Amino acid sequence: MVTSVDYTGRAVDQLIFQGVVAVGDQLVATGWGEAGEMCTGVQKVAQTWTSLFLTDLGSIPHDLPRGSSFLPAIRMGRIQVDEDVEAEFNLAADRVSRTMDQDAADVGTLPDDERLDEAILVDFRIDQAASKLYLIVNVRTIAGDARTIFLPVPVSFR
Repeated sequence: MVTSVDYTGRAVDQLIFQGVVAVGDQLVATGWGEAGEMCTGVQKVAQTWTSLFLTDLGSIPHDLPRGSSFLPAIRMGRIQVDEDVEAEFNLAADRVSRTMDQDAADVGTLPDDERLDEAILVDFRIDQAASKLYLIVNVRTIAGDARTIFLPVPVSFR
C-alpha cells in the first residue's frame, strides 16, 4: 500500500532503516531503499538518534565530536554487568542529545516533532550465551511523540 504525506515546507531525511513494522519480528536493514522513501517528525528523530548512538565517537574525520562512546565501551570490555549498561548508555545518550541540540541550533528553527526531548533506556537484557546486549530505548520529541527502538548489539564478555 502506497501512502502519500504532504512534506511541503518540511525538511526530510532519506529513510535508512528499511523494513520497520509496528509489531512482530522483522529484519530491518540499513540501506537506501526505494526512491522516495523519506521520513520526518518522530521517525526522523528516532533514525538520527539511532545513527548517532551507533556511530563511534571520533570515527568521522571531518566531525570528530559526532557519535557516541557506547560501541567503543563494549569493545573495550567496559560493559560486563547490568550497572555498566546503564552507566554507559546514559553517558552515550547524553552526548547524542547534545549533538542533536547543536544540530538543531545550527539549522535554526525545527518543528517540535523533529527536536529530541529525551531518550530513555526502558529495558535491556544481557544474553551472554548469544553474546548480545538487547536494548529497548524510548525516544521522545518536544511535541510529545515517541518511538520505541529495539537494538540488539553484539558484545563480547570476558
